[in-house]
Amino acid sequence: MTMNSFNDISIGATEEEVIACNGQPFETKTKCDGTVKYVYIERLKAGGRDLEERKYILTLKEGKVVSKKIKYSSPAPYLFDSYEMQTTQTNHAPPSDE
Repeated sequence: MTMNSFNDISIGATEEEVIACNGQPFETKTKCDGTVKYVYIERLKAGGRDLEERKYILTLKEGKVVSKKIKYSSPAPYLFDSYEMQTTQTNHAPPSDE
């Protein structure tokens, strides 16, 4: 799921419509009151590193979307491999005089 496809889901959409457009959720949670939470995850990357994770949470009751929200999280800076970042070099040839 992406931000655009999340925004395209309207309150009242059926479970079948959600799954047809977005596939099976990463996780489902059934509550005591009969509501079901669908969790989809999108990871935004740059250079092979996770910069941000978005959890799209849809609450369904009686097979229809009754609410939706997004939770954002970013990895802590200390989780990046700073040694790798400091020692990675690109080999650029010096400019030629030709």
